[in-house]
Amino acid sequence: MPLAVHAIQAPQKQRTPSKQPHKPPSIIFNDSNLIGVTLLHSDPLVIELHVNRFVVERVFIDQGSTSEVMYYEAFIKLGFNQSDLSPALHPLFGFNTNPEYPLGKITLPVRAGSRTMDVVFLVIKLPSPYNIIMGQTWLHAIQAVPSTYHQLLCFLTQYDIEQICGSRHSAPAFCPPPEIPNRNILD
Repeated sequence: MPLAVHAIQAPQKQRTPSKQPHKPPSIIFNDSNLIGVTLLHSDPLVIELHVNRFVVERVFIDQGSTSEVMYYEAFIKLGFNQSDLSPALHPLFGFNTNPEYPLGKITLPVRAGSRTMDVVFLVIKLPSPYNIIMGQTWLHAIQAVPSTYHQLLCFLTQYDIEQICGSRHSAPAFCPPPEIPNRNILD
């Protein structure tokens, strides 16, 4: 006697929009992202970020850096001193032919759009046109995709994609964000 197989299908539950599985949006760059960008440029991607209650300009996005770096001048302008640093045990390579030993490291909150996370910065005392270098560790942590061509940094949030445009204007390197009253502007 042949074996009969019967399939019973469970009734499909109706899903409300809030219970639908969430598929994250895709990060895509196209010509619409080029509005306001002067083409035929070779500019690095330099943005503004909120660091420890201040807006910090001249933040260089460097996919080749394995560390987040804060230059000493920016560290001082943010109101810190050497006693705020903890030891940094390893040198940095890539600034010149010699290893560069950081003065120390400091962990500070960094806000990009609606995302805030604590970032460990290595503080170095070298001249630079930048205040901070944000490298691979931070880019991976916020799932960011930079485009130097589009002068844009895109990253995922819980339900959307946020963008930070590259900043090419010259303005004071530090100023408090508008939502923090009674804070002095640092030159």
